Amino acid sequence: MAEPTAHTRPLTRSLDPLPGESLGGYLLRLSHRLRLSPIQLARRIGTAAPSATRLGRRLLLDLDVDGFARVTHLSSDEARSLTLVPWQHRYPPIARALRRPVSGSRDDWLFNDLPRYCPQCLASDGSPIQQDHGGSWRKFWHLPIAFVCPDHRVFLQHRCPQPHELTRAITDLITQTADTTLQPAQCRLPAVGQSRSQGRTVPSCGVRLDQLDQFEHGGGLRPDPPMLNTQLRILNHLGPGCPPGDAVSYFSDLRVLVALLCVSWPLGQELIPPGARDAVAAHIRVLGAGQRQAHDQPPRDPTATAGTLTAAASLREAPHLRDLLNQHTQAVRNGPPSRIPWTYVFERHSSNCSALVRQAAAPSVRSYRRTGPRGTRIPDRTGSYRPEHIPAFLEER
Repeated sequence: MAEPTAHTRPLTRSLDPLPGESLGGYLLRLSHRLRLSPIQLARRIGTAAPSATRLGRRLLLDLDVDGFARVTHLSSDEARSLTLVPWQHRYPPIARALRRPVSGSRDDWLFNDLPRYCPQCLASDGSPIQQDHGGSWRKFWHLPIAFVCPDHRVFLQHRCPQPHELTRAITDLITQTADTTLQPAQCRLPAVGQSRSQGRTVPSCGVRLDQLDQFEHGGGLRPDPPMLNTQLRILNHLGPGCPPGDAVSYFSDLRVLVALLCVSWPLGQELIPPGARDAVAAHIRVLGAGQRQAHDQPPRDPTATAGTLTAAASLREAPHLRDLLNQHTQAVRNGPPSRIPWTYVFERHSSNCSALVRQAAAPSVRSYRRTGPRGTRIPDRTGSYRPEHIPAFLEER
């Protein structure tokens, strides 16, 4: 990735970021204002190498914040706010990605496979600058834990109305980066019938995503109150009002509980809001479609995401969590606990989980912990029975 240098001249015109805006959305609006393609702008400000033709999502983690701020006339805090870095101490996949090299394996819970958006957020709010260059592509939409727009109380969308054949994940921050003809809210996928492999000259789809009928395109579904509340709690855990350690535990708990619900399906389907059950069932069929089942992958469909995360949040707060986890693990148990598919997911993330979930899960998975980086494994003693519970004196009979 190229970086702005001391010789990179600041732009003569720039834009103020919108609240919650993503780096990709900011580059789209700024390139539209300057009448440049996104890749031309990225080369001009040093965010992309002179020969680059793509802008990857890794920029959300690796942006040279100070250099970007200097050439765009932003403060360092404003530039950093366009990236995912401010959430690194709250959302574990971001922290893991920052510790790994660029070529390292990708965490499925870091980015969505397909861009999510709210048409009403992309539409202008009536201000002159948004009338000219559109609304905000929000950085929260990049995360697989985003499924509802709390401002407009609608499910996020993840597809264009046109029948694009999307057989793989979209890993670009901005697609069709050489196209100078598009308004920031227009679909940047190749036009239907065109292949992304044909090169940069393929015409773009161009459908105005900010003009969709949200209710009609969303299949006639609206999020119910539990889904809205779950999304608001997720956003709260990303905000400064929640201690970072609590946020890490919360997101890790949700992740392992979503995996448990998927492994033990259809047990627990009553926890899924009725409007999301079909979408969740379709997601679980996809998980089991390959030769190797993948139980730790988030749904592509925001409605399925809403269903699984809302159910996981409900399960986490259940008064008899230990009994419920035991029911779910017993439903899929075929051999020792270590061979339960969910055990692999739990052990991978248990160090970040809350004490509540670790204690509840321990009897089901016979959890063990290491005495050190290369130490032996001993039973996890994080349960509720501690030395202080042993009576100091036993009466003789």
